[in-house]
Amino acid sequence: MANLELQDLITTPTEREELELKSWMDVTENVNKAKLARHIAAIANHGGGHIVFGFNDDGTRCEPHACARTAYAQDNFAAIIKKYLRPKFQCTVHFEEKDGVLHPILWIPSHGISPIIAETNGPEVKGKPEGVVSGQIYIRSPQPESVSIGETDLWDKLINRCVLARRDELLSQFSSILSVANIAPSDKEDKTATLKQWHDALRTAFLKEIRSKNISATYPLADNNVQFSYMLKGTNKASVELDDLLNIVRRVNGAVRDTVRYGWSMFHLFTRPEIAPCFTTDPTIEDRDFVFLQTSLLDNSRVGAADFWRISPDGRVSLIRDFHEDRYENAKEKVFDPWLHIRDITEFVRHARAFAEEFQGIEKIEFRIEWRGLDSRRTRSTNPAQRYYPEAQSSVGQRTVTLSFPLAEVIGNSPRVVTNLYAPIHRMFLPHEKITEEDVLGILPDFIAQGF
Repeated sequence: MANLELQDLITTPTEREELELKSWMDVTENVNKAKLARHIAAIANHGGGHIVFGFNDDGTRCEPHACARTAYAQDNFAAIIKKYLRPKFQCTVHFEEKDGVLHPILWIPSHGISPIIAETNGPEVKGKPEGVVSGQIYIRSPQPESVSIGETDLWDKLINRCVLARRDELLSQFSSILSVANIAPSDKEDKTATLKQWHDALRTAFLKEIRSKNISATYPLADNNVQFSYMLKGTNKASVELDDLLNIVRRVNGAVRDTVRYGWSMFHLFTRPEIAPCFTTDPTIEDRDFVFLQTSLLDNSRVGAADFWRISPDGRVSLIRDFHEDRYENAKEKVFDPWLHIRDITEFVRHARAFAEEFQGIEKIEFRIEWRGLDSRRTRSTNPAQRYYPEAQSSVGQRTVTLSFPLAEVIGNSPRVVTNLYAPIHRMFLPHEKITEEDVLGILPDFIAQGF
């Protein structure tokens, strides 16, 4: 099955800071290896992204490559990183076809607590090293190009990401100290009104969208969906520039991929006009002129999902979608797969953490998750070859969970956050099967699918 997000990269290819387009090249030839090392390092130091092969300089598609899978095998890129860059890290190659051309797509993760540095000179050409120079740090410029870092603002962004990565590592090490009893439902309406209003406004818009369009689904979408919302909170009313919001959402989406990567992320910015994000307002929220980002996949999306989401510049996010389980062709009965829901909560928590890091002064995050259409659903794995759950039926039709966590807790012990958000729905099906942090930790590696 095609990876829809990667398909989007090759359907409407546009170079940007996190995306480099390349024509066919011999990735085992020394000069090409050094040039690719520069791009890989620059994209990693930018915060992660992709290199897509099979496009000419003018953006048109190349003729098909006869041996794309072998010529662009993952081992070839591992060899480039091993020879030219430090610290070492792993990239992932995936292949997607469009218009008869099989495109190799190299996914590059973000750097960690230190930037990626060129360890070895590239081969000499006319007396100078070509591609990379030992000791240099490369980064993506807005043009976009992969350049040796020089400008102050580029250094600032890189240093800030390194500091955040170091902070995350330290918070994870001290998570047991930070795990204070500061997890509590926001039971006072005056504390949750803003998030609840934001949450309910999206549902109202979702229902209106369903009514206005003849949406086909296995089960009625209005009554069978899951909604995820969160709000960032701090001492001051934080906000980001509206003009920066698209780039921020793109960066956050990339950051989430270090934890959850399966080919269908929650807030992917599609580029096809009919499903591309847009800025809009909603007269039902507190400020009628308040502008936020919105995406709907409910009409002509051809993506097989029903995601509808909003992200605001003041740190409010909400997403409503159909059950993954209902998208399967053999979904003849209503199923609840715990693994899928733990994965979605993990992704949502990771998204909240990454979004919070784009703001100043965020102290805690309030989450609200609502499941609708639980009645008659039975626990069952959609992949029984890999995991098994005792079969049980929900005791309720709907369940809402509202919890707040310190940002330090979200960073330092996300499995605990995920466990507390998921446990209430788990009890609706399996009251005698306690879900623990160890359970969540045990399945975390599975959230990065092979090839994605």
